[in-house]
Amino acid sequence: MNSNMGMAPGQQMTKKDQKELEGLVQEMMFKEMQDMYINLVDRCFSKCINNFRSRKVLSAEKDCIGYCVAKSIAHNKRVQMRFAEQNQMQMGMPGGAPPS
Repeated sequence: MNSNMGMAPGQQMTKKDQKELEGLVQEMMFKEMQDMYINLVDRCFSKCINNFRSRKVLSAEKDCIGYCVAKSIAHNKRVQMRFAEQNQMQMGMPGGAPPS
C-alpha cells in the first residue's frame, strides 16, 4: 500500500499519521471479520435450524451446522487465495494493470 496516498509529491506521512492509518485499517478489518461471522451464523442457522419443539439441538441440525460452517470457511479461504493471486499479478505488471 502506498503510504503517500492523497499527499503531495515528496511529502511523507508522520509517525502519528501512520499510527492513525494503521488503527483505521485494523478497525476496518475487525468490522469485516465481524460482519462475515454474523453472516455465517445467520446463514447456517437459517439453513439448519428448523424445529423449535425441543430445547436440544438435534443431531441432524448439529451435522448440518458443522457442514455449513466448514463449507463457508473453505469458500472464504478460496476467495482469499484468489484475491492474493490477483493482487500479486497486478503488482507484478507494469502500472499494476491486470493482463487483458
